Amino acid sequence: MDSPPSNNMTQPSIYFVCYPDTNVPIGGVKMLYRHVDVLNKNGFSAFIIHDDEGFRCDWFKNQTQIAYLTQIKLRAEDIFVMPETATPKSGNLLPGIRKVIYNQGCYNTFNEYSFDKHQLETPYHSPEVVAVLVASENSFNYLKYVFPQVRLFRIHHSIDTEVFYYHPIKKKQICWMDRKMQRDAQQVINILKFRNALNGFELIPIENKPQKEVAQIFRESLLFLSFCYSEGFSLPPAEAMASGCLAVGYHGWGGQEYFLPDFSFPVESGDIIRFAHTVEKLIATYNTQPQLLMEKHKKAADFIQKHYSAEQEERDIVAAWREIIKLKKG
Repeated sequence: MDSPPSNNMTQPSIYFVCYPDTNVPIGGVKMLYRHVDVLNKNGFSAFIIHDDEGFRCDWFKNQTQIAYLTQIKLRAEDIFVMPETATPKSGNLLPGIRKVIYNQGCYNTFNEYSFDKHQLETPYHSPEVVAVLVASENSFNYLKYVFPQVRLFRIHHSIDTEVFYYHPIKKKQICWMDRKMQRDAQQVINILKFRNALNGFELIPIENKPQKEVAQIFRESLLFLSFCYSEGFSLPPAEAMASGCLAVGYHGWGGQEYFLPDFSFPVESGDIIRFAHTVEKLIATYNTQPQLLMEKHKKAADFIQKHYSAEQEERDIVAAWREIIKLKKG
């Protein structure tokens, strides 16, 4: 149910920009919705901002509180949360209102910046930006290096194990996210095809599918091919691993903390031949000694469940915002 902005004067309302209004499945949008849900569950007043009245994302199940632009009347104590794509002048928006940047993709931080060495305007220097949230150790280190003065908080994204749960029985099936690095995917698949390495295997490119269908594909697939490039966290490989897929390929830097060689198969970004060779070896192993791979499937799922639980995410969010709401501008 959509709710109007709160008029509770005892606490600030926290508004998260989610732009543009699109139902294309984007992991970062799903995590924003969940972040708002956790805040409201724990006594905060939080909303996703959408432009078009009546819109909400429906490719995953949610009852998240939505505020539409025509409804919002910001009060002095409220907090406005911007994404990592905030432009150099975004710190000047809504003067007098405290702001937070939720940077889920640190490699998009400077998308709208120039090469002019004298142009130093950035919201990260604004006295009204009181904190920055990040979703991985890699993003934390990136932003701490560039902007050492900012107040950073790390949030561990959770993987919903009621949706992405371990399933030991696998089809001879390989899947990947079709929107990620299509040129690399095209090369890897065709190399394997012309080497006759894919005989007996079904190939499933995933594009614009609802979460429930993606989770089913993950549960059924033996391998997930990761073509993530310069990502803040790299959500799909983690969800695939939670479902019992063996993850092969690029960790996208943000996923380096969980894409571990003990139970996955990281490949240096752009190393097409090694990528294809690794997949071919895994197929051969599965055809001769499948139990060797099943042990790694279970290790990967257990690692994700332990380190990216809903409980850990909730602890991170609540601890961060208890500090943030006390921070003053400047």
